[in-house]
Amino acid sequence: MLFDITDRREAERQLEMLAQTDGLTGTTNRRQFLELAESQATQARQENRRFALLMLDIDHFKSINDTYGHLAGD
Repeated sequence: MLFDITDRREAERQLEMLAQTDGLTGTTNRRQFLELAESQATQARQENRRFALLMLDIDHFKSINDTYGHLAGD
C-alpha cells in the first residue's frame, strides 16, 4: 500500500521553520541562534580554528525589553 505524504512533509517543514525563526521578521530566533553558535564554536574547537562572535548593543534597547518583554524586543 502506498500513501502520498507530500502534505505531511510540507507541514513538518513549516513547523520546523516556525520553531527556528521569528514569526514577525523571518530571521533566526534566539533558540536557533544559540544552537548555531554552539555548533560553530564546537566545530571550530574540534578543527583547531578560531571562532569569533560579534555582539551589537543598541542604545537604550534594554529599556524596550525591560518594559515590553523580549518578545516585543526581538
